[in-house]
Amino acid sequence: METARIVVSGPGTRPGAPPRTWTGTVGLRVGRLTDLEVVLDDDSVSRLHAELVPADDGWMLRDLGSSNGTFLNGTRIGRTGRAVRKGDTVLFGRVLFRVEVAYHQPAVRIHASGQMVRVESTAERTWDEALAGLDPTDDQWDRHGRSLLRIMRGGTQLAHATSLDEGLRDVLADAVRTFSAQRGGVFLLDRPNGDLVARCTAGRDGTPAARPPSRTLAARALKGGKSLLFTDSHDDPAMTSESIAGGAMASIICAVLRSPDAPLGVLHLDRGPMDPPFTQADLYLADSLAAAIALGAERHQLVERQNEQILQTVTALAQAVELRDRYTGGHTDRVTRYALILADELRLPAADRKLLGIATPLHDIGKIAVDDGVLRKPGRLTDAEFGQMKTHVLSGVDILEMIPALSWALPVVRSHHEKWNGSGYPDGLRGESIPLVARVVAVADAFDAMTSDRPYRKGMAADEAFAELEANAGTHFDPRCVAAFVAAREKVEALLGREAKMSHHTELATHTISARELEEHRRSGASPLG
Repeated sequence: METARIVVSGPGTRPGAPPRTWTGTVGLRVGRLTDLEVVLDDDSVSRLHAELVPADDGWMLRDLGSSNGTFLNGTRIGRTGRAVRKGDTVLFGRVLFRVEVAYHQPAVRIHASGQMVRVESTAERTWDEALAGLDPTDDQWDRHGRSLLRIMRGGTQLAHATSLDEGLRDVLADAVRTFSAQRGGVFLLDRPNGDLVARCTAGRDGTPAARPPSRTLAARALKGGKSLLFTDSHDDPAMTSESIAGGAMASIICAVLRSPDAPLGVLHLDRGPMDPPFTQADLYLADSLAAAIALGAERHQLVERQNEQILQTVTALAQAVELRDRYTGGHTDRVTRYALILADELRLPAADRKLLGIATPLHDIGKIAVDDGVLRKPGRLTDAEFGQMKTHVLSGVDILEMIPALSWALPVVRSHHEKWNGSGYPDGLRGESIPLVARVVAVADAFDAMTSDRPYRKGMAADEAFAELEANAGTHFDPRCVAAFVAAREKVEALLGREAKMSHHTELATHTISARELEEHRRSGASPLG
């Protein structure tokens, strides 16, 4: 069965009138001619202006040689046409329309058992859309059906959570309510040492439990690879943990979080002596929930591993730059630390801080493409050489565009040499149009450049560098970023002092770094090697 429908709304027939709506299933022709499906009495519209026609996977908008053009979402189109979707805006001359509905499912006929059959209907909803369309309050849902739906939603909720711990807390709190448990906990397997680690707990009210569950039962279930139900834990002589012996738990479920590759951990649920014991049906539902949790947890762990690989790539690329430029050793590391200090002072969101921590080491990655004679020149650059040096920004953009996983770093790499007054490069951006993360790196980058030694000059003292930043606030730098950097001066100078001390010891090659010093540098986040 072929299903095609498009609904567009446009201006009313008189000023102030509500919008009119046109609906078509085989097409809509637009123009001033009276026999068209959409007749527009406006001198900016041609007699036969454009048409909307069904296509294989939707609807197509084509201009039919109009004088004033047809525009889809602000872009002029021609006779070849462009696909339209729900929510698109279409401009015929000066008359604006909005697409309210647009779908087209052509009929499909296939052979089955020697007969020709026709596909009457199809579905292509996402997992989230499918769950949203199910109503657990409907009479057709029995208790187990509603529980199963909660399990399905728990898995997708975890998959979409911003962090694994946040998602686990939400899913566990819902599980405690669903199973009428007095307490719940999620244990995940720590791969390096094989221990079970409690990632979160929840009491009846959804808040963290006053006392976490014992790992004894969870470890037993994980070792056997099977979810376990204990209806009377006191009858099992192997269960000797204090929480069981004290009578805090009388009925327990330990459901193994299984993925296709390996077990990930255990979901623990328990009820007290005054509660009815869990049933086998509860075990089966908890086992299903554990499988859903495992899928979501595995997805998060995969993302974490990918992020680790990205960090390794970033580190290797940053080191490649510094290996080529012996005069700026440690520059990217220091700029990153200054940028993070500034981000904290500005109270930037965690997402921006994370971006700065990974993108800042790449801010000069384009210097890989700069000629050695320019990059490693011991003296000041000529105007022509400085012009070549400026190309490192766009070279860095070219490099990152070849690595889609690092595309989010582009604002820092491209715009960290833009200036507040618009005199920077490569785009001459001004003020707030410069990405905030790039404005942060610009201040950090300038401060390190001013305070670092070069073959042709000695680095500035901190006082002088701070004064230079303040003098250029509102011209070169974002005034808010400069003010925040000055406010964090104590932290900046502490880092600068540590770096200077370690650099001095490294140059003399006479200092042995003590374990205490190494620990202090680890806690401060500073590199002992500068």
